[in-house]
Amino acid sequence: MTNKKSFNPGRNISIFFIFFSLLFFLLGLWQIERGQNKQEVLDLFAEGIKAEPSTLSSQSQKWQRVNARGTLDGTRQIYIDNVVHKGRVGFKVLTPLKIDGEDRPILVDRGWIEKNANISVLPDISLFQKKIEVSGLLVKPELGFVLSDNLITALWPKISQTQSLDYIAKEYKEEIYPFILVAEPTYDDALIYMDVIPTNMPAAKHYGYALQWFSMFIVLCGMYLYVGFKRR
Repeated sequence: MTNKKSFNPGRNISIFFIFFSLLFFLLGLWQIERGQNKQEVLDLFAEGIKAEPSTLSSQSQKWQRVNARGTLDGTRQIYIDNVVHKGRVGFKVLTPLKIDGEDRPILVDRGWIEKNANISVLPDISLFQKKIEVSGLLVKPELGFVLSDNLITALWPKISQTQSLDYIAKEYKEEIYPFILVAEPTYDDALIYMDVIPTNMPAAKHYGYALQWFSMFIVLCGMYLYVGFKRR
């Protein structure tokens, strides 16, 4: 009697294959889309840091290099907590800049300062009402991962566990610009400058993940065919 091969993987194996093959394929497409989005961010960031600064206005966009003239308000500063720089823990300091001729201020990232040995004593970042001209890059940090619902302390200067403007903007009575201006350290009272990192994962890594998902999809297809055509 001649043995014949027929495609009959069985109902349960077919359900398993359809579910996971579709899942792997869609995950691969999702990673490609994320890689494309990250590449767009990187391209805009590269263009922004190379461009000559323009005057800050309501038309200014994220990743744009701008300059602004106004008065720093040292009475309403915010410390961004747990920022690591060269292996040391400290704060980023956000200070409102009242822009000449405008009603709404913009938060200026003055830079990084190390925590004191006695962590209950905040480092001194006090300054008087001071008129300056500052240049820098416009950023808009997202919420990120936090460990507590109490993100910002009550008294000035305030300590914040997030850089998200959705939360920080609520600490000010007036409307503020929807960006943070990361100041270049070319003015008095500048703190330690930290390079802006536009994304925590490059586009190439997302494409690598996509390749892994598509590889799993192909392997699963091969296994399904092998089982389906297996000599009975």
